[in-house]
Amino acid sequence: MDQRIVSLGGNCMVTMEVRKFFGIKAANLFDWWITPGDALVRLIENDFAELFSRENLKMVGDRRSVANLRYGILHHHDFPRNDEEDRVIAIEEQAIQSNLGKFAYLKKRWDDLADSQGPVLFVRFGWSMNEGLLAGIPLDPIGADPVRLIAALDRKFPLLDYQILLIDAPEVMLEHQKVIYRNSHAFTEPGECLNAANLVWKDNSAIFSRVFSSVGLR
Repeated sequence: MDQRIVSLGGNCMVTMEVRKFFGIKAANLFDWWITPGDALVRLIENDFAELFSRENLKMVGDRRSVANLRYGILHHHDFPRNDEEDRVIAIEEQAIQSNLGKFAYLKKRWDDLADSQGPVLFVRFGWSMNEGLLAGIPLDPIGADPVRLIAALDRKFPLLDYQILLIDAPEVMLEHQKVIYRNSHAFTEPGECLNAANLVWKDNSAIFSRVFSSVGLR
């Protein structure tokens, strides 16, 4: 089951809820990054080339995170942080090498999707993200959408039978047989709300459970 459900980000919340609901234990590439939709497409199109190149890494927001200047993502959990302030300590070569080792392992798992014997459901929460810590990083493609995402996935996995579950991404609505849209508000009971900034927020799991239950796995 693990490789039938794969997170495409855009933040940690969707990964946690996918793992809870589907009982998934295997990690995947997009699990712990903050990845706007444009960056998601860019990463897949470029096959993650030079992902941890030192010259592309920069601490941002008074060391609150590490931005990748080439791809426009936040490596929010990839570098050591101090306990007192929850700030990134430094971008050190040892941490880069550790990340490269982890990345190689997860990249192989990503590549192996090409040989999947069954259908795969990619799950994506949000699109633009509007992440302030990434402000001022001018990158292409700007305004990438599900059309470009599907094209990138089809080039990478030409024989893969897949669908993309897009949750709360109204800015990129597309009628396509490979795309399933869900608005979390339609699955939210009175008094509940999602909180993407708090991974243990009391309402998140209940809302996501209803969303996931509405999607039939092929």
